[in-house]
Amino acid sequence: MSFVQIKVTSVQVSILVSPLCSAASVTLAQEILYAANLFSESDQAAEPLFAIQLVSLDGQPVKTSAGLMLAVDKSIQDVADTDLILIPGFLFSLRDVMPELVAYAGFLQQQHGQGSVIASMCNGSFLLAESGLLNGVEATTHWAFADLFRKRYPGVNLDESQILCDTGQLVSGGGATAALDLLLHLVRRFGSAELAHTCSRYLLIDHVRPKQSPYVMWTMPKNHGDEQIRRVQQWLEQNFSGPVTIDDVAAKFGFGVRNFKRRFKEATDQTPISYLQNIRLERAKYLLESTRRPISSITFDVGYEDVNSFRRLFRKRVGVSPMEYRERFCD
Repeated sequence: MSFVQIKVTSVQVSILVSPLCSAASVTLAQEILYAANLFSESDQAAEPLFAIQLVSLDGQPVKTSAGLMLAVDKSIQDVADTDLILIPGFLFSLRDVMPELVAYAGFLQQQHGQGSVIASMCNGSFLLAESGLLNGVEATTHWAFADLFRKRYPGVNLDESQILCDTGQLVSGGGATAALDLLLHLVRRFGSAELAHTCSRYLLIDHVRPKQSPYVMWTMPKNHGDEQIRRVQQWLEQNFSGPVTIDDVAAKFGFGVRNFKRRFKEATDQTPISYLQNIRLERAKYLLESTRRPISSITFDVGYEDVNSFRRLFRKRVGVSPMEYRERFCD
């Protein structure tokens, strides 16, 4: 068994267990984070990477959708602060619990105000949306509940085609199996990419999903309210591999060049060219991790013509060369 050296303080995780939630969501979160603790190398006396507690509305055991009773560690009133709140999904019990979801709004708003990251699994996004925190924010949910979600929460920028949406403090995952992507993403975010890769390898989790975009596609800021710039972002994420000039993009979407650069920077906190480079580099990282294709082939596929220039940019932005990255993260 190999270990990944992680030098971070312990991440306080609260799994929010609510009536009729999915027991599988709860235990899956526990198992993945336990594996991350196991594979992260640290002194025996040190705290684990993820310190996990189960919390409920009143501190009492909770009956899940399948009839299992889950004991919890404390009530939400006893949670002073936490780094990460995980909201399990409800599978087919969602409609039965929807009238009760508002009871958790105050707790989530308070913890969000204190800086906690809040992540929903599957249709647990309904509980998160009930707090109002997702208004104006990009989110995803299980595709089968998308129409209901839009009707109930019209202020949320829902995109059910996404497996994962990460807008900083708020993270949402799609269907039940997408919980694996969500949890590995959180391991990567709070631990490291290497640790997430190790977990996926030992747990036999396929981290190359057929419809999964690189994580950066979900973490790019789109909750800024500028719909025109958001359309530009979506176009860039679909057309990054071709010849792209900032002047042409500005003209395509009806901007003057100076106005476009200003608007884009204000909305995303990145210049258009930096944004394009980030998309291309994340795609390159994905191909380096998941294939054995030559570096030259990957260079051309992500939109660059000169291999040496690509290598220099990759090292400058990622910190290692493309080959070093592949040796570290590719199976």
